[in-house]
Amino acid sequence: MNKQTMSKPIIEIQDISKEFGSGPNKVEALTNVDLKVDSGEFISLIGPSGCGKSTLLRVIGDLISPTTGSAQVKEKSVAQARTDRDYGIVFQAPVLFEWRNVRRNIELPLQVMGVPKSEWTERVDAQLELVGLQDFDSHYPWQLSGGMQQRVAIARALVFRPSILLMDEPFGALDEMTREYMNLELLNIYTRTDVTIIFVTHSIPEAVFLSTRVAVMSKRPGTISHVVPIELPHPRSFDTRETSQYFELVTEVREALREH
Repeated sequence: MNKQTMSKPIIEIQDISKEFGSGPNKVEALTNVDLKVDSGEFISLIGPSGCGKSTLLRVIGDLISPTTGSAQVKEKSVAQARTDRDYGIVFQAPVLFEWRNVRRNIELPLQVMGVPKSEWTERVDAQLELVGLQDFDSHYPWQLSGGMQQRVAIARALVFRPSILLMDEPFGALDEMTREYMNLELLNIYTRTDVTIIFVTHSIPEAVFLSTRVAVMSKRPGTISHVVPIELPHPRSFDTRETSQYFELVTEVREALREH
């Protein structure tokens, strides 16, 4: 797999810090975070609980504002990038509407954005095929497994064709076997699209298996202490997890975490 990269980073984080509260209740979540992401990369953010991984993702997604520093997406402010629908977001919970079937859940962004209704069927069908849910378009969320619900959430996040996908521990609530299967599904989606992915996880094996680079964060206040390139060949499979190169990279990320 050879994804094309832009001459300029698609995401550029410079000296980001984030504080919550004030006075004796002030919490410093992030400090002096720098990160550049090229188009077509898959970057995992990993670190100890409370180190600010999700906070950093929310800064990139313009869900919260940094206290200091700057964040740009495609050479514009994150606020403008959000207005321009440059990214989709997937959270740990699928957040599907129980009264809407799979097709109507995926259609929702198109409806909100005012995309002509004549385009809905083609766009939704493409996403259903991408996530392997062609035969479940009329099912409701309560009729689906946890992994299938999360695939609907991913399809919904991609249906308006964003260039960036932000994922905040999307498989954290799944059992281990389902999680490993969803890792393969996500890699399939990643290799079949032009999307750039920023992925928050607590799992070292997951981060190594999925990523082009793993950004290791220190304990709070979080900063990026190491960036580990992941040069595992594509396509990746369950057998990838049995290779010596994979185990060496898992060890490298684990040791980087232990330093902090």
